[in-house]
This record gives sequence, C-alpha cells and structure tokens, in this order.
Amino acid sequence: MAVFRTVELDIIQPATGTLGYARGHGTRAHGTLRRQAYRLESTETVRFSDAGYVDENAVPFVPYVTSAFAMDRGLTLTADALGGSLSSGSITLLNPSGKLDGLLTSRINDHLPVRIHTGVKSWDAARQIWLDPPSSTLLPVFAGLGKSWRPSRTTVDIDLLDATYWLEGAMPVAVYGGTGKLDGDSNVAGKSMPRIRGSVCNVTPVLIDSVNYVYQLSDGPASVTALYEGGFAGGITFAGVVPDIYATSPAPGTYTLETGASGTWLRLGTKPVYGITVDAVGQFRSGAAPVNVLDILRQLLLEDLVVPAHYLDAGWPATSPLAPWPGGWFWDGSESVTGKSAVTSLLAGLGITLVPTRTGTLLPILLTAPDPTETPALELNADLIKEISATALDGSLDPPTWRWRIGWQHNFTVQTTGANLHPQAPADRQAIIAVSDRTAVWWSADIKSRWRVPNDPALITTALARQQDATVIANRHGALWGTQRRLWAVEIPQQLAWGVELGKTIGISAPAPGLENRVIGRVVSEHFQATDQTVTLQILV
Repeated sequence: MAVFRTVELDIIQPATGTLGYARGHGTRAHGTLRRQAYRLESTETVRFSDAGYVDENAVPFVPYVTSAFAMDRGLTLTADALGGSLSSGSITLLNPSGKLDGLLTSRINDHLPVRIHTGVKSWDAARQIWLDPPSSTLLPVFAGLGKSWRPSRTTVDIDLLDATYWLEGAMPVAVYGGTGKLDGDSNVAGKSMPRIRGSVCNVTPVLIDSVNYVYQLSDGPASVTALYEGGFAGGITFAGVVPDIYATSPAPGTYTLETGASGTWLRLGTKPVYGITVDAVGQFRSGAAPVNVLDILRQLLLEDLVVPAHYLDAGWPATSPLAPWPGGWFWDGSESVTGKSAVTSLLAGLGITLVPTRTGTLLPILLTAPDPTETPALELNADLIKEISATALDGSLDPPTWRWRIGWQHNFTVQTTGANLHPQAPADRQAIIAVSDRTAVWWSADIKSRWRVPNDPALITTALARQQDATVIANRHGALWGTQRRLWAVEIPQQLAWGVELGKTIGISAPAPGLENRVIGRVVSEHFQATDQTVTLQILV
C-alpha cells in the first residue's frame, strides 16, 4: 500500500488583442468589425502529484509536488467564544530544467480553485507494479484557492486560501452623496448607510436631513416596533407608511415611514428635544427575512457579502435546526464591516464556529459537551494511536469556569439618567437602555469553592433577542467548561482521520491519565503534513 496525493490547479490563459474595425471597401460594409479572430480568455486545469498518478481516463498527474504542505483546521476554544476558523498552507512544485517556465509566464493562477486529494496505490504482485486507483475513490484533503505563482530557480510555491478567504472582504454598502433628500445632506456625505438584519433593540437611526428631520434606519426593508424620544415611546405617534417621505410633512407629534428594497426612512413632524431611537426588525434588500441568528448569517454571506452559493456547505440549510434562536444586528455605517467581523457579531457567545470543510465549503459547527449517548464516528485504542500527548487549553478555560454570563437583547444606544432622557421615560425602559446587555447566568458554587482561582469570563455580547435562548447557551457553556477538561493531541493514520470531521465524537482508550477506561471525546482540530502518513487530531475529553 502506497499513499499519494494529487493537486489540481485551475489557471487562466488571458485574452489577447483588442477589438477594432476595418474600413471595408467593396467587400464589406464600411465600419464592419474586423474578421481576424482573437483568443478569448480561457480556463484550463493542470494536474500534479507527489508520487505519480494516472486516472482511469489516462490523464496523467505529473510527479512534481515536492515539499510538504501543512493544513490546520479547528474550532474556537476561548472563553469569549467567538466564531471563526482558519486553514492554511502552501504547496511546492518542482520546475526541472524550466519545464514550467512557459506555464508560469503565460498563465494566471491568482485566486483560482485548487483541489487536493489523497489515495492509495495497490501492489500487483504478479506484475510487480503499483496500480493506480480510480479517481472516484480519492478522498478530498483540501479545496480552496491558490495565490499567485512564487517561482524560484528550480521550484515554484503556491500559497493556499481556504473558503474563509471570502470573509476577508468588506461588506459592500451604499454611501451618501450629500446631494440632498434620500442621498443625505452635507453632514453625512461620504458616510456609509446603516443596515439592520433581524430584530434589534434601541438603535439610533442616521439623521440624513437635519432640516426636514429625516432619518434612515436601514438600506433595505424594515419595520419599526417602537419609536422613542429619550426613552419615552408615548410622545411621537406613528402616522403611517408613505410611498414618498418627502411628499407631505407629517403632523406635529407624529412620524411617517417609507420602506422598500432601497431602504427605510422615517420623518418627524417636529424637531425632537431628546435623542431618537427605535426598536426595529430589518429584512434583506431582496425581501428575505430570516429570523434566527444563524439563518441571518447565511443570508448575509450570500446577499450582503456576495459569497458564491456553492461555497456554503449543503449541510447548512436556509433554516438551520442547529441554532433556532431569534436575534439580529445593527451596523450604523460608521466603520467598514468585513465578513469576519459580521461572523463575530452574529456568532459571538453561541459556541458555533464557521469552519472550512475539506471540500472547500463553509459549515457552522456547534461545540457542546461530549455526549456519552452519541454514536462515535471512530473508536481509538492503543493499537491505532501512533502518539498521544497532552495539550494546554486556553488560559480562559483552564481552570474551569464557575460562571458564564451570556448577554441578550443587546442595547445599541446606552442611555443613562440625565439630560438625554425624557422626564416621562418609564422606569422599566430606563433600566433596559441603561446597560448594553441583559444577562442570562449559569454558575456553580461547587467549582468556585473547589478551585482557588476559577475562571470567570466577562459578559459576552450576543445577537440573541430572547432570554430563554441565552439561558440555554449559558447552561451549555456551563456543561462544557464548568468541569475539568483535558485536550489530547492524538496522532492516527491518515486513512482513519479522513473519515472524521470536526465536532464529531470519538471513543478513546489509551495508556494516559484519565483515558485508561474508554471515554468519549470531541474532535476540535486537525493538523497534517503532506509527507506524513498520519494526522494529528486534538480531542477534548
């Protein structure tokens, strides 16, 4: 048995020439486009391997792959419980006698697909040769994008980007021109428009017309649940939705609303004395209106960040049962928003990591305490484990945590007692808007008494809208981290590791403290190098 790897690179042959026309006389009409053909841009695939491979269609994979490339993937293991994971690495190709020089100088590979697979050759004892398996039996190791060629004298390196690359870019957003009306006045010229996705609490709309008291809530459709002036909801009443907010000025003490695919605006009938805030529910410009936080993130990636749909894993449906928790977020346009910051805002505190899969897609994975009743994806024992060693947990999780505070119904505009509050603002409303987050708590007196300095993470702001959901998550964090956990680095054969994904449970027994008798653990990361025959999994028990 011989393990090998294949590498497929999509590359582009650029277009050549420029469009032009020939002044025809007698043979063609004057101004006819010239008939000489130009080569248009075309895409092709080049194939390499580390040990040589020919597939069932006689397509060769030239054995030019040389240096080991390393890959790392993992779930988030910190007390702030932010979402996000990275996979990185590079590949090196031989360039013997300059055989790839023509390819390197005439083709472009920057940010184009790369696919790496692994397979096993079988030995034919009768003919004394290694047999190549069908391409359908090869297992995916990595799928993503490659960066530009980095040639040296005899080799060429290609850095790899996984699917999280799509989260690096800034979210496209409209900008005020300052020409007046819905384009904003000079006070907001050059600023980005606000954006509401899902349900939000006490946000400050952007004043875009200080003369006519026009505010913008979002760049898409939205509905106002309540409007407050200095925390008081009874002073300014709703006068209806209008098709053109500038057509008629609302009566004093009222406001009107214009909403549609291009945005949502409100207009006051009189100048307010105190700050204006609203509770609102925002939709996407397409009209999509997911309710749950994870579903909002999925639609945001597709619509606001324009991530190609095939980069979202098929196991991530539009309405996911993984996180049935309503919520939302508000971006006021004051700063640039990247995909990573949007993921952080929506997934913070939920115990969910957005992970790049081996097939090149993005998949959310929920980290929970290992469940003894769950059927393990793999059973490991001393016969299968090549090496095992303890790995240190993040200092925020070891020693165990005695208390988890999970925020809910995030208050986007903190208003404390004083000149910015309406004198008629009720006490219950003042209590809500005086703090950034309302809190659900899990705590353990036992942990606090048994450990001299147990961990006590700061309150985690989330995008959740309901207390019961925050309580569920706080209890899950307590079950996971409110006890002594160990992290083990376990080295196993590659062929076993390819059948296990992050977040899956594993049964493990080994000659190590606490593992003598079989226990259930959860896979939280993986690391491998191309030249090795093993993969190192980190297992949380």
